[in-house]
Amino acid sequence: MDEVSGQVVKSQFASGSKSEHEGVFLNTEKGRFALRRTGGNPFYDPELEKLVGKTIRARGEVAGYTFLMSDWTEM
Repeated sequence: MDEVSGQVVKSQFASGSKSEHEGVFLNTEKGRFALRRTGGNPFYDPELEKLVGKTIRARGEVAGYTFLMSDWTEM
């Protein structure tokens, strides 16, 4: 289980591809991760949308460029 802290932002994902869409990302000191919630929709998750613009501490698993979070706390 990993723990990271950072700012939640909304940005373009996979520009120029068939998968292009706006996604929710977590900007951390370790890098930028596409943010996903365990069991959440990878294309639109209303719970993640509520976090945009906030700073959080999240627990979960890093999988490549994605952070699959199991729980989080607003800071």
